Amino acid sequence: MTDFIRQIFMLALSVFEGFCMNRLFQAFVSPRWSGLRWSTGIIGAVWVLYHGICLWQNWAFYPSSVWNLAVYLCVLFGTALLWYRGGILLKLFLVVQFAAIHELSIWAANSLIAVHMQVLEMLGNGVQQQVLSLSAFMSFVLISNVALFLAVGALREGMTYCFIRRIVKACRFPRRFEKNILPYLLPAAASVLVAFFIRLLMLAVENSVTVTLYARYPQVSFLIPLLAVILLLANSFSFEMFQNMAAFEQQRTEKLVLENQVSSLKNSIAEMESVYDSVRSVKHDMKNHMLILRTLLDEPGSGCEAKAYLEQLYPLVEQMDTHIRTGNAVADVVVNAKFQYAKKTIPDIRFDAEDFVVPDTIAVKAYDIGIILSNGLDNAVEACQNLRRKEPDAEAEIVLRSFWKGNMYFLEIENSFDGVFVMEADGEYPRSTKPDPDEHGIGLKNIRSCAQKYAGDMDCIVKGRHFILSVMLKGT
Repeated sequence: MTDFIRQIFMLALSVFEGFCMNRLFQAFVSPRWSGLRWSTGIIGAVWVLYHGICLWQNWAFYPSSVWNLAVYLCVLFGTALLWYRGGILLKLFLVVQFAAIHELSIWAANSLIAVHMQVLEMLGNGVQQQVLSLSAFMSFVLISNVALFLAVGALREGMTYCFIRRIVKACRFPRRFEKNILPYLLPAAASVLVAFFIRLLMLAVENSVTVTLYARYPQVSFLIPLLAVILLLANSFSFEMFQNMAAFEQQRTEKLVLENQVSSLKNSIAEMESVYDSVRSVKHDMKNHMLILRTLLDEPGSGCEAKAYLEQLYPLVEQMDTHIRTGNAVADVVVNAKFQYAKKTIPDIRFDAEDFVVPDTIAVKAYDIGIILSNGLDNAVEACQNLRRKEPDAEAEIVLRSFWKGNMYFLEIENSFDGVFVMEADGEYPRSTKPDPDEHGIGLKNIRSCAQKYAGDMDCIVKGRHFILSVMLKGT
């Protein structure tokens, strides 16, 4: 009956161990077959099979088998490779992290074994002094062994679950791990190495008799569990600390995004004021120009002079005219201001916005349209400037267009560039050419932030030497 209880309990612990592993992994990566309903059950079955083989082959699982730990790590890594998506480094981190938590939980739970040994020693002395009967002592040994087995297993898996839950709860940026995974990996790897050395030193042979480390050094029976608990806490605290640092970096980036949005808006306002000042200047001088034309027309034989004067005046008026009309006042100002700036800085640039319309019925705020256009056109103009610096005779163009698909409004900015396109390590944004690393991708982050407010997103497409920024917004 006792053996049956042990086997059922070990079966339950194996399933729970698989559940804990699956919970840790799914916080960072998704299963390859995500549609499978019994994902956790399958992982639990794998763990039952593994521990069943260990028992069948009589492989020592506790407390000293170094080879068992090596096989355990291999099984973990193989399961991670076959069952989960994600990069190798991320899977390695998860394997080492789970192994560290589980191994340290084993040695922390073994403190109960040390306490049990001390209690048995005291009761044994009581039997020798005839304070306790031998039959009562044997009954206590039988019951306490079963209770110890259950308590150690429950404490081990309970600690594993608690610390994995703590790691999962602290995880806020799972997509960024492969970019800077080493600080997270080192504490877990150190914990696994400590567990490895404990297993290596646990058993020794003295005078042809196998002696445990606890028997040789009784004080170690309390120091090892204490060390295990300290390492578990240090491992989880270091993970939380790095996640807090990542959160601080995220907040700093968001602050830069907001500052960039304000700066972009200020620049747009300044450009608007410049255009309006020019219009007011032309309007102010228009009376004088009309007076001069009237005087020239009144003089006999001065028709040619009047015509020449009018031809000189026409480009000035044309320059102040807003060539592009989108149907939205803010979009008109931003697009025309960027167009005027592009014409001044990039000779012979072609700017096409014939297929770009912002209807009055669109459910996107004018402020957000301005942010998207301002940042997108700034990047497009900068790309054309870089192209002309490298290839002065290269053709430079910026094409602005929009279209609808269902209730989604698409805004696309296509521009020429030098053909050099490198994505950031996280694969979210193209790598910026700006020298200041703090400004990398800020404009694109502004655009994505605006798009996500309207259940949309942003995509970057490269076709030869043309870069297309595509922004999707829910327009109705």
